[in-house]
Amino acid sequence: MNDQTRPGIIVVGVGGSPTAEAALQWAIREAARTHQRLHAVTVRRSDEPEDKRLAQHVSDVGHDHPGVPLRHRVLRGPVGQALVEESETAAMLVVGSHGMSRVLSALLGSVSAYCVRHARCPVVVVPAVMAGTAPAALTPGPLL
Repeated sequence: MNDQTRPGIIVVGVGGSPTAEAALQWAIREAARTHQRLHAVTVRRSDEPEDKRLAQHVSDVGHDHPGVPLRHRVLRGPVGQALVEESETAAMLVVGSHGMSRVLSALLGSVSAYCVRHARCPVVVVPAVMAGTAPAALTPGPLL
């Protein structure tokens, strides 16, 4: 770990999909287990309105885990790039994956593949198959 890494912060991409929900659940449990702060990040296109239901859901997840300091930010721009920039000094970046093909880009999806290639911290990719799993059973390790 280099001097610039802040070991107390986990960044997770959230967007309302089942895989993003699985990533959020995994990340908040990991933050609780390791006593780290959680920064949930939603990335929107510049013309896309904020999703108040998603913001409320992230807040509710935080209330369900009162020992985890949780911050939610909405950023604008390309999703992968915004997540990588937000995690620049984080201990870990957590993203969901949308596919289960053998091909890397299909396995990870374009956003998670971008994050794996460009992030300067470890990246945990929560597989799509975990999206339907109960939160207590989510214990995936990093795929890459």
